[in-house]
Amino acid sequence: MPPTALPSPMAAAPSEVRVESRAARINPFFSIVCGMLLMLGGALVYWLEPGPATGKAQVEQVVSSGSTATRALQRARDREAEARAEQERRAAEETAARTRRATLELDGAAVAEARRQREELARRQAEAAESQRAAAATEDAWNRFYRPSATCRDPSNAATVECVNEFVRAKREFQARGVAKPD
Repeated sequence: MPPTALPSPMAAAPSEVRVESRAARINPFFSIVCGMLLMLGGALVYWLEPGPATGKAQVEQVVSSGSTATRALQRARDREAEARAEQERRAAEETAARTRRATLELDGAAVAEARRQREELARRQAEAAESQRAAAATEDAWNRFYRPSATCRDPSNAATVECVNEFVRAKREFQARGVAKPD
């Protein structure tokens, strides 16, 4: 006899997949406790909230809230003034930093300009010194070249026409010879 196949338990049962919902896993007791806690919390908040004051208590509350508001307003003004002062301090620091950076940038140009001015001043001083030396050498050469006559050596006759003409002729001759050159 042929072997008979035994039916497997899976084959006999129709394939059904049972999905459990999440709601089925939450305990109803848990839901009730959460609801009660929410109601107790609301009642507590309502109980702690101050109710409307009447009579003398209301006046005292208004006065104290007015002074509290005044103090709060003063504190707010103080904080605002401090914030403004801090902002001004930061702005001043930034301005000083920008000024320092600009100064440093200008210092490079200023140093170059100062160096150029020093070189120009040194060149002008050298030219002036050379001009003074040349003038002194020319004066010495003139004093060696020009010997006034005996009558023109007298200071009272130095302004006469003959002495002035003698001086002019000697000066022209001095310049024509180029005697002004130093020895």
